[in-house]
Amino acid sequence: IGFFYVLTLFIGLGAMTGGVVDITNNNMSAPLLAKSFGIALFAIISAIAFATVLGTVSGLIVASSGAVAHDLMDKFLKIRMSDKGKVFAGKITAIVVGCIAMVLGILFKGMNVSYLVGWAFAVAASANLPAILMILFWKRTTAKGVTSSIIVGLISSVTLILLSQKTFNEVYHLSHLHAPVQINNPAIISVPLSFLTLVIVSLITRKSTASNGEIASGELKKAEETAD
Repeated sequence: IGFFYVLTLFIGLGAMTGGVVDITNNNMSAPLLAKSFGIALFAIISAIAFATVLGTVSGLIVASSGAVAHDLMDKFLKIRMSDKGKVFAGKITAIVVGCIAMVLGILFKGMNVSYLVGWAFAVAASANLPAILMILFWKRTTAKGVTSSIIVGLISSVTLILLSQKTFNEVYHLSHLHAPVQINNPAIISVPLSFLTLVIVSLITRKSTASNGEIASGELKKAEETAD
C-alpha cells in the first residue's frame, strides 16, 4: 500500500510534465495520463478504477452493517435480536452509512483523494493502534481502557480534522488563518492522546478490579471461618 501511494507521486509528476493534465485537476492525473497513450489504455484504467471504487465501498458498507448488527448491538449493547432483526438492522446501517458517505463525498469533493485517504488512515490509527499494541505488549491493559482509547481516538481525530486548516479552506471556504487547529493531519495529537487515555483508564480500572477482588476474597475467608 505504501509503495502504491509513493508511486502516485510519480504518476502525477509525469502527467504534469507531459502537459496532459491540468495542475488544478489532480484527482484525474492517472486516467488522463493513460489517455495520452491511447483511448484503449484510458478505458482499461478507468474501468479498473471504477471497479476498485465499487468493491471498496461495498466491502466497507457490508463490514459496517455486520459490525453494528452483531458486535455493537448484540455483544456490546446486549440487545437481543432474532436473525431477521439482525438482517434488518444491517440493512438500515447500510443505508445510513451510504447516505453519510455521499454527504461527505459532496462536501469534500474539491480535495485531493490521496489527502483524504491519509485522513482515513489517521482516524483508523488513532482509534485502533493503541488498543492493538497495548493488548499485545502491556499486561495491565483492561477492557475499559481499550474502549476509552477507541472512543477518545475517534472523537479527537475527527474533531481535529473538522477544525484543521485544510477543512476551513476547502470545505468551509474560509481563510485557513481562522482555523483553531493549525495542523492538517490529526494523528500527531490524537494517537498519543489515545495511548494516554488507555494507560490512565487501565490503571484506574485495574486498581478498582483488584480492590473488588480483595474484598470478595476477604468475605470468602470470613464465611469459611464462620462455617468452621
